[in-house]
Amino acid sequence: MILQFKENEVEKEVARLTKEYDIVRLVDPEECHAFTIGENNSYEYGPSCYSVWRSTNRCRNCTSLRALKTGMEFRKTEVKDGDLYFITSRPIEILRADDTTFSCVIEMIHIERGKGMRRDGHHAVLQDGFDKRAFAETLRMAMQNLPTGVIWFDTEQHCIYANSEAFRLFEIPDDLQELEAILTNWFQEDALRSPEAAVWLQQYERAGAPASFQICRYPLNDGAGAEVGMYFLISDCTQDQKNMDLEHFGTMHDNLTGIYNKYGFYRQARRVMGENPGISYLMVCLNFGDFKLLNGLYGMTKGNELLMRVGSMLRRHYGMDARTAYGRIRADRFAMLIPEAIFDPDAYLKTVETIMHGLAAIHFDLQIAVGICRVEDNRTPISILCDRAFLAASVLKTQESNGYVWYSEHMMSEKIRDRAILSRFSDALSRGEVQIYLQAQVAADSRRVIGAEALSRWVCDDGRVIPPAMFIPILEEHGKIWQLDYHIWELACSLLKSWQGSEDFADYCISVNISVKDIYYLDLYEVFTHLVEEYKIDPAKLELEITETVFMDKPKEAILLIQRLKEYGFRIAIDDFGSGYSSLSFLKDIQADILKIDMGFLRKTEHQERSRIILRSIVALARELGMPTVVEGVETSQQVHDLVKIGCDIFQGFYFSRPIPVADFETRFRAGEIRPLRMKSGAAGNVEEEAEEAEGTEG
Repeated sequence: MILQFKENEVEKEVARLTKEYDIVRLVDPEECHAFTIGENNSYEYGPSCYSVWRSTNRCRNCTSLRALKTGMEFRKTEVKDGDLYFITSRPIEILRADDTTFSCVIEMIHIERGKGMRRDGHHAVLQDGFDKRAFAETLRMAMQNLPTGVIWFDTEQHCIYANSEAFRLFEIPDDLQELEAILTNWFQEDALRSPEAAVWLQQYERAGAPASFQICRYPLNDGAGAEVGMYFLISDCTQDQKNMDLEHFGTMHDNLTGIYNKYGFYRQARRVMGENPGISYLMVCLNFGDFKLLNGLYGMTKGNELLMRVGSMLRRHYGMDARTAYGRIRADRFAMLIPEAIFDPDAYLKTVETIMHGLAAIHFDLQIAVGICRVEDNRTPISILCDRAFLAASVLKTQESNGYVWYSEHMMSEKIRDRAILSRFSDALSRGEVQIYLQAQVAADSRRVIGAEALSRWVCDDGRVIPPAMFIPILEEHGKIWQLDYHIWELACSLLKSWQGSEDFADYCISVNISVKDIYYLDLYEVFTHLVEEYKIDPAKLELEITETVFMDKPKEAILLIQRLKEYGFRIAIDDFGSGYSSLSFLKDIQADILKIDMGFLRKTEHQERSRIILRSIVALARELGMPTVVEGVETSQQVHDLVKIGCDIFQGFYFSRPIPVADFETRFRAGEIRPLRMKSGAAGNVEEEAEEAEGTEG
């Protein structure tokens, strides 16, 4: 479980851990920076987190990044100046003042001094009274052909020996004085003074080209332990450094577009804002709607072409401005940090539209959604700025046009509300807070209740009811709607089980809804057959309501599934008929038992007569196909009268009953008789609005 701290609690936790470890620090692995939380909960970013190891690149296989991604604790060991650093990376979440969370890592470091190298193995110990000339001659014979440069200094910092590899590395003749002159000005000052061993990477200009040397310095003691000098082992790692730089480039750049990837963009954006503290910045994020559809229809080549064109556009338009950073965050998502004074959102949107239209042999346009977030505080983590901008862009998901949206705090409030609903949903299921409400279905001929539709309601412990319009879209967006639907199906089966043998309810049917995403998460045939067998109920009592959108992607599989369910004994109802674009074709192919007519036909419009004609035709068509019709949204006695005249079979709506708890339903309709609701004059509008809320988002 990831620990969560409020901003004012984090530094207390760091202080507590500091008593147990040598170094404790907060790290943002995505930006590769250590940071602290200062006054007013401001985020103060320090040096690159890997600089403590004297590295210039992101650590290979960064354990802190792995900890952040997996939510698990990781450990590693680093070596610096002969010391061992044991690092534990612990993922945490910081609850910010605006109720958002920021994921980062606490690094806890324990240091063991002098354990990185065996000191007795790397100390050169000389016997008393050694002759420097004799020693140098002996050393020259032993070390001339070593592939590592070896250089010796005495306590007065004079070079007393260097092998041939050392002279080759520096491309100078065998002249100790010339080598000494180079090294005296070149080595770090503390390298010639400190008695401790040291290892570092040194850059050197050699013949007009940069070279990289790894330097290992060790003290030189005599037999009594007195210091008499030091020696250096020097290796040419220029090619290794080039390879590492290439590897670093690959970890920071997107392979497809060549621009920064997420981690490279985060680091570059942090650097740009740090170098330009007086500039007001915008975080601009770009996202394409239905990008997967583009790949599905035209192959990944077209999708990659679009991404590469966007990358080229960003490089061409903004690559020369050192105040701007941009990158491909993932998939079809791009981000850009740009000074507000030079950004024109209309021109940016038009440029992306031009790129979209320039794709050859594409017969539809993807939606272009741009989210823009003002950077109020340059110390805000880059990941949070991106989240805000992409949140703004997501507002356009329900619209068909291209556009850009500016981020507002109201959007985050809604996001937090959504997150709260998601976090509570599983517990609500287990605690029985998610219940079924039943809305009666009434036979037109007998005016008696013959069944009900099961609808979901979230009833909190305090009696407060969360309306389905508030939580169902959130569950659909985050892929959890199938959990709700399965729960409602099981409750419906349990209720039918309890009604078996009842004098009042044994003949009642219950209809349940199947949402679009259920088919992607569940084997519907296996689920429904398992439920009726587990509860030992008649499958004909459980009506399965589907819409044409459920099976638009896989019509052949849909037909086969419905045939199997019908053969098993289930009754299939086509829901919301008349609200889609291919209803007649759907009606032709799907051998359903019941036709539920969309409530939109009953709403008052300027074309009331045309609506009545269409409704009459649908009812006649259903009768020819042998399908009873259920009309939803019935609210007035006049509607009942008109629907009876045109031959509708079953009514459902507020005129007869709102969705009510099971206990209330059983009390009210025990004998099947109904008492239509009496609505006051002028109240129809309110009732209609409530009906849309109750029936328009079904569970």
